[in-house]
Amino acid sequence: MNEREIVEHLRRVFPKVGDDAAVIGDRVVTNDMLIEDVDFTRAIPLKFIARKSLASNLSDIAAMGATPEWAVVALGLPPWVDVHRLIDDLAGAAAGHGIEIVGGDLSRAEKLVISITAAGRTSRPLLRSGARPGDRLYVSRPLGAAGAGLQLLQNGWTIDANGEVTPPSGVAYAQREFGAAAIRRHVDPEPEVALGIALSAIGEVTSCIDISDGLSTDLHHLCEASQCGAVVERDRIPVFPDLERNGVPLGIDVARVVLHGGEEYALLFTSSLRESELSGRLGRPVYAIGRITDRDVLLDGKPLQPRGWDHFA
Repeated sequence: MNEREIVEHLRRVFPKVGDDAAVIGDRVVTNDMLIEDVDFTRAIPLKFIARKSLASNLSDIAAMGATPEWAVVALGLPPWVDVHRLIDDLAGAAAGHGIEIVGGDLSRAEKLVISITAAGRTSRPLLRSGARPGDRLYVSRPLGAAGAGLQLLQNGWTIDANGEVTPPSGVAYAQREFGAAAIRRHVDPEPEVALGIALSAIGEVTSCIDISDGLSTDLHHLCEASQCGAVVERDRIPVFPDLERNGVPLGIDVARVVLHGGEEYALLFTSSLRESELSGRLGRPVYAIGRITDRDVLLDGKPLQPRGWDHFA
C-alpha cells in the first residue's frame, strides 16, 4: 500500500482524521516524527535535526491558523547521539518559537527517532475542506528551495553545525551562494506560524494546508477534502530566487522541485479575495497561482499528478 491508501483506510476507521491537526474544542493537536535514514541522515548536524522536528509540527499548527502553545517529545536514542546536546537544541528551538516542552518519553533505539506532539489554540480553525469553486488558490512564498537543497546534499554538498555550506570543488561563486541558501532552507525551515494566525482572522480565507509532501500532492489533498478541483497557472507559481539561473547548471530539475519537492512548509490556501487585497490585509505578499474549480486538478490545462513525497512509494 502507498501512503494515500493507508490514509484512506485510516479515515474509514477513524472518521475525524483528515486535517493537518486534530480539532478538540478551541485547541488543535498534531503529531509528526523524524526518523534517521528516512527523513535525515547523520550527515545533518544534530542542531538542524532538532529544529526541523519541531518546525514540521509547528507548520501543521500554522496550517490550522492556531497559536502554538506546548509540545511533548518522545526520543528513540541510539549510541551515536549526544543526548545533552539534542535536548539543549530542542529547548533552544522551542524557546525560539515561544512554546514550552512539557513532557515526553525516552527509549533506546538503533536509529534516532524524534516524535513530537504539539498543541495550539484558535477560535477559527482553518480546514482543508472549506475551498469553494471560484476561490483563488494561494501559496505563501516562493517554492523549490527545499527540494533543490536536498538534491545538492545528495550530490556531495555538506553543511556543518554553524550553517556553513561546503560545495564540491569547481562550483562557481554564484552557484555556491544559491546552493548554500537552498540547503539552509531544506535543513532549517521556518514554519509560517504568524501567517497562519493572520489567515485565521480573515473570514474570506476558506481552507489551508501546509506544503510538506510537495505542491502537487498537497493540492490534491486539499481538493479531495473539499471535493473540488483546481486550475494552476505555472507562470504564476513563485520560484525561489536564482533557482533557474543557478540551479539548472547544478543539475536541478526546476519543474520537479517546484511542483513536487517536499518539506517546503509554506502554506497553500484559498480565499475569495484578490491577491492585492489579501496581501494588503496581511501586510506581506502572498501569491495567487490559480483558482478552485468543480473537478480535476490541472496545470496549464493538463492533469497535474500528485508526485510529491510518499513514505511508502
